[in-house]
Amino acid sequence: MSVRARLLLPLLLAAALLGGWITLAILQVPALAAGAGGALLLGSAVLALLLFAAVQVEVGLRRPLRNLARQTGEASGVDPVSSSDSDDIGRIAAGVAQLRSRAEDGDRRLAQGAEQRQKLESDLRDCEERYALAVERANDGIWEWDIKSGSVQFSPRWQGMLGHIDAGMARIEDWRNLLHPDDRDAILIRLENHVEGLTPHFDAEYRLRHRDGRYRWVQSRGTALRHASGKPYRMLVMDIDVHGRKELEETLIQAAEGLSAVSGMEFFQALMRNLSTILGTRDNLVCYCPDDPPTRARTLAYYSGGKFWDNFEYDLDGTSCGAVITRRETVYVPTGVCEIWPLEKQYDRDSYIGVPMFDSTGKIIGHFACMDGKPMRQDLPHLAIFKIFSVRAAAELERTLLKRRLESESPHASPAVRT
Repeated sequence: MSVRARLLLPLLLAAALLGGWITLAILQVPALAAGAGGALLLGSAVLALLLFAAVQVEVGLRRPLRNLARQTGEASGVDPVSSSDSDDIGRIAAGVAQLRSRAEDGDRRLAQGAEQRQKLESDLRDCEERYALAVERANDGIWEWDIKSGSVQFSPRWQGMLGHIDAGMARIEDWRNLLHPDDRDAILIRLENHVEGLTPHFDAEYRLRHRDGRYRWVQSRGTALRHASGKPYRMLVMDIDVHGRKELEETLIQAAEGLSAVSGMEFFQALMRNLSTILGTRDNLVCYCPDDPPTRARTLAYYSGGKFWDNFEYDLDGTSCGAVITRRETVYVPTGVCEIWPLEKQYDRDSYIGVPMFDSTGKIIGHFACMDGKPMRQDLPHLAIFKIFSVRAAAELERTLLKRRLESESPHASPAVRT
């Protein structure tokens, strides 16, 4: 039975009985009605009150319950119209149960979301700590540029690298003012090209002014962060102090230019002496391969301990020099060379760099190498100058070998030259 029937039916039955009694009293027993006027009046009042109560139940209780059932059904997904339950209270109870189920499901999802958020926050903290530790241990300085506002955050490592700790640098103009006058225009154009999206990365080597007034070389590598539209909003740049490498490179270039005036055996000796002085290496040699395919090497100049020694020939198998010939590429071991090639233990060597030499046809004809009993600096393989030395030494070696072959084939050559 619906709530309407349970509420209104008793009132309507009472009103009907009372109304019937009053009607019967008036129509069938006039005398009784005349003698009971007060009772009839009271009954009429009660009947009016019952009818008023029925109207109030319908308006004040039934309709709000119907609206509540409809709203509960809409919120819970239960259709109050199509529901088979004709009881409004039943429909409300079903809706409340559905809402409770949804609330519990929502609570479970919120709990799962909270756990996932906590895990992500923990992972993010770990990542940030590892990143900060890596940056702290690396020889890199970082600066982050807010492109819209022009503000820049320079890491303590970056400031210390250039002596600008507590210098109050916080704007992109501060960085621009540190650029070397000879580098400024080219670097700013390269930076602008990347910000405009014309290049995938910002990568350049240039000079920045140290707080002591001198300029130091840095290598910058950066990337702009962009919105989905492609508009840049932030740029992250990592600067590496390459001043020592650039100075070494400049010194090697000067040494290479100084070798242009010599040739033959004098060139090879000058090359080994210069490399030993610049790199600080103890043992230095330049060799050619007397056989084909190469299995042995013979020195053209051997400079060790500050003086030249007699030339000699040796097997390449199992040596660091053999790796240069076999791989046809520069071999660099800054420390621990004896762990790779145990034969080097007899020479008390810890570090090695060897560079191959090729003739005009691309055939490997020799190599030069610098070795020492202590570790070497880490950035040597990145020096393009070794390529210059290799090409120059290879050309000189090819010319020397050709000259020897021509002399040995000459009918006027002495037996010593022919051998």
